[in-house]
Amino acid sequence: MIGYFDASALVKRYVEEANSDFVRRLVEECYVCTSRISEVEIASALVRRSREGSIAPAERDRALSRLREDMQSFYVIELFPEVARAARGLLLRYPLRASNAMQLASSIHVRDSTDAPVIFLAFDGKLNDAAEDQGLTLPPAG
Repeated sequence: MIGYFDASALVKRYVEEANSDFVRRLVEECYVCTSRISEVEIASALVRRSREGSIAPAERDRALSRLREDMQSFYVIELFPEVARAARGLLLRYPLRASNAMQLASSIHVRDSTDAPVIFLAFDGKLNDAAEDQGLTLPPAG
């Protein structure tokens, strides 16, 4: 099974929070796809948490190292012009932030590039609503 994970989902692989076990299990069960922007969004979340004191610098550094390794094994959708063009169109249709439009456009690219089932995993209500409207399959609740 192919799983498209946005940054709000993948960050749960690196820090303990609600739904972390669910995400970790799905990462093990799926061929993981994500957008290149996830790498920056996750790193930002880890650095912010360390700066705010919710994770120790050593934990941040371990998580950043694991993220770097994971990005080499994940199927990464680069920010190429077709994805950017699709994201711009999604912004006209849905109340999304730019990064979420890129995530959605990337996941649609994955779905349209394969005959295999693709599940879409995000922890953002507006993004999930748009994903469902675009015909993406969300996983059963964790």
